[in-house]
Amino acid sequence: MEQADVSAGTGPDAPVMSPRHALSAEVRASLEAVRVARDAARVRARRQTVQARIWFAASLAAAALAAFTFVPRIARWRHARAQVATTAHRLPVAPQPAAPVIAPPAAAVTPAAVTVPAAATAPVEATAIAEAPAVAAPMKARDAEPDLACDTASIRHAPWRLSPDACARAFDADPTNATLALAVAHGALVRGRFADAEQWARRALTLDPKTAESYVIIARAASQDGRSDEARAAYEHYLELAPRGWHKAEARAAVQRAR
Repeated sequence: MEQADVSAGTGPDAPVMSPRHALSAEVRASLEAVRVARDAARVRARRQTVQARIWFAASLAAAALAAFTFVPRIARWRHARAQVATTAHRLPVAPQPAAPVIAPPAAAVTPAAVTVPAAATAPVEATAIAEAPAVAAPMKARDAEPDLACDTASIRHAPWRLSPDACARAFDADPTNATLALAVAHGALVRGRFADAEQWARRALTLDPKTAESYVIIARAASQDGRSDEARAAYEHYLELAPRGWHKAEARAAVQRAR
């Protein structure tokens, strides 16, 4: 009986069963679902890769644009802060008396050239000789100054090179020149003569109301005297005239502190 069954299943008339037809419908549906899920995963992975590349390129472009935009501004801001710090450091270094020192002739500097009346007593002679080096000391300090001219080109980058006396003499020859008045104000300011600096700055504003740096000098002089309201008002006027000027960082910081 077993041989008949085997021969019946393997005869030439028996149907051929392939592995594909041997799978059930449920198994084929599962395999198709796996294939579809795999294809969808591949498409999703490709899409995510493209999006990541686009975002990376956009980030690089944004960083480059930010560097191109803000780096020059930061450099200008640091330059302005350095100028403010340099000016503030130099203000108390070279204070000068309010009255200008008149240099005597070279022959009058030495003690030998000091003439004393014959009726003068010995203590008077000793006092005169003791005062002679004191007269020579400020004269030597004045002779040591290399800036005995009025170079108006030094107002911004090197105001300590300006000579207030020389600029005042030049202003006497040209009393309508606001630049010369501003030069006198700068020269007086760096030497600690704040009252004279403020007076000359206001004179420059009278001649030319658009001299914005005059307001900076007035603000610094007012700050030294404790007049914070006047200093803040002067800085605000400067920002109105020169919102991108050399002293904008100093003016903005002062206005923010006052507020």
